[in-house]
Amino acid sequence: MFDPRDELAADADVISSGGEAFGASRWPGLARLAGRLSGSRRARIALGSVLGCAAAAGVIVAAVLNPGQPTRSANPALPVTITDTLATGAGGVFAHGTVNGSGWRLAVQDIADPGYRCVPGVTVNGTDADPVFTGSHPPLEPPIGNAAFIAPGSGIPGAGFAFVQVPQDVSQLGLSPAMGLALVTVTACGEQFRLAGFAYPLASQLLIHATFTDRLAASYLVPRILSQPQPSLADPQVDGVWQDTGAAHGEVATATLAAGHAFGLPWSIRVTFGTAGDCFSLDTSYIDDSASPEPDQIQTCGPISTPRGPDTVMALPLAFPADSGPGTGYAISIGAGTARLTARLSDGSSRPVATVVVDGRKYAAFFIAGPAHLTELEWGAIGYRDVPLYGYTQFQP
Repeated sequence: MFDPRDELAADADVISSGGEAFGASRWPGLARLAGRLSGSRRARIALGSVLGCAAAAGVIVAAVLNPGQPTRSANPALPVTITDTLATGAGGVFAHGTVNGSGWRLAVQDIADPGYRCVPGVTVNGTDADPVFTGSHPPLEPPIGNAAFIAPGSGIPGAGFAFVQVPQDVSQLGLSPAMGLALVTVTACGEQFRLAGFAYPLASQLLIHATFTDRLAASYLVPRILSQPQPSLADPQVDGVWQDTGAAHGEVATATLAAGHAFGLPWSIRVTFGTAGDCFSLDTSYIDDSASPEPDQIQTCGPISTPRGPDTVMALPLAFPADSGPGTGYAISIGAGTARLTARLSDGSSRPVATVVVDGRKYAAFFIAGPAHLTELEWGAIGYRDVPLYGYTQFQP
């Protein structure tokens, strides 16, 4: 039976414009679990190689090692070996190589479900996407072009990946020691993107120097908060989320995934999909200890997957510990092949969860009022019990 205090989205919906066993992920150990958070009941959590390859059209990037800077204990500095960068944009791939024998590739591909408007995004090994734009959206910053950095975590420990979307007047990126990558023009979704990509050890300090055809040269010392992101209370999970340099994050779409009432008060869960990641927010209000309404919002961002990539389950608890609080919202990024999703609760009840398509990407969301909590999600006939209490987990359907 349904809990009368809780509601799900009534029907599947399409906004602005798709019974499998769980297999191995493209990243080994892809499940990314949040550490336990502490803090007040009311929270707003905003999650928001450099190594040489054959120089072609002259991109040069350097890593300046600084052993005095702290690094994650889980991601030690490891040797990074890069193979030749591709000189063509075949299949959208603009950079590839190996890190300690594990292959990697950066490519621009369609990250929307089949049959919907094409949405271009840079991916690492086919997942962990970052939407890209042509023209001046988002604005170029720093002057070398829009740059983005990602640490995949346990999949390839000690390594990060980056790309720079360079303006047309960039003739070279360079610095000492001179190490180069190709500037590659790729076509995706009917648009052209001029990009350079590379891998780098997380312990490195990155410095990028650009030469232009019609203006003075410029250098960019990459802040470590971008190239070596660290978990924090504000950003409890950073693995798999791109860190972009743009002054304002570019948004592809935003929509309400589900809404209802709990304890007689309204709640809603929204998604904002863009360069900050798949960002979900739970807006609600409930009666606090003084019996006066108090609005609450939990907002958290996670990795952007692809139609063939892993699914993401995001928990948005109203209190910590989550399993003893007033309730938890859940938002799920679902692969195109999922036709039916069911939530099972600790009180023995179960309920179907409606899906919503937002600009070609399928999502689902619901809220569970305490004291009940989510124990299992079913994709068709396949159950998934590793549901998070907070933060996100990922798995490959």
